[in-house]
Amino acid sequence: MIYSISQHKEIPVTIAKQIIPINDGFPDITRYNVFDDKQKMFVGYVDLIDTKNGAKVHYIKNEEPKLYKHFGYLADQIEVEHCLKRGIDKPYIHSVAARDTYIQHFLRGKRFINEGINIYLEYLTKNLAKGEKVMADFWGWQRMYMPINMINSIKENIKKNPVLKI
Repeated sequence: MIYSISQHKEIPVTIAKQIIPINDGFPDITRYNVFDDKQKMFVGYVDLIDTKNGAKVHYIKNEEPKLYKHFGYLADQIEVEHCLKRGIDKPYIHSVAARDTYIQHFLRGKRFINEGINIYLEYLTKNLAKGEKVMADFWGWQRMYMPINMINSIKENIKKNPVLKI
């Protein structure tokens, strides 16, 4: 499910899996293309690289941010479901946050390898006024991971509403 801005509600999605081969001994990328189930419109994609004990998020992209929001929540579920389908019950899912996306990731539940960033964002999010912007471009690209409590919460949601039917 993804939130449709025009319909003001969560709507079903269709997901198509694609393998993108990478040469020179690098692991292949598994791409999950996301479509609006009713309009058959392309919404975006999630690119994952398999690791021994989970997955590395290579890239996620909402191609239609004016029409759909909360793509990150759907991407998180795809990441966990992908690992479960590979037989990994307690996956380690890691990624790199793009500049100025730290708060969005933090509020969804992701945590940063640099604990100082987590402490700072915890303080900021408790004291941030609605609509207030935070500039954190100086941090550059930061590595983050999905904590086990977030994974367990997503696993409960998957039991009720799995998105990977492939």
